[in-house]
Amino acid sequence: MLKLTRLNKQTVVVNPDHIHAADATPDTTLRMSSGECLIVRETLDELIDQVVAFRRRVRHPFGASPTDGDASGVAPVTERHGHDASEISGKEGGR
Repeated sequence: MLKLTRLNKQTVVVNPDHIHAADATPDTTLRMSSGECLIVRETLDELIDQVVAFRRRVRHPFGASPTDGDASGVAPVTERHGHDASEISGKEGGR
């Protein structure tokens, strides 16, 4: 969930999955999937940062992801069906 601030300084919590679009006109306006519009004090960049941080927490609730520091986004294979990857590479043509 995102903790945002309305223009009247009231805190509102928003599910980022329900945000359809956001724009700055100049205030940041969220268009929700329900059709409701919500104007908040946070900038678009701050909103994006919060959404990215939320997604990271949801995907990796216990800390760093296995691909942190790897630009490819793919984790290396170290095991396959309980076998060390080096054992597998020599069997049946690398399967």
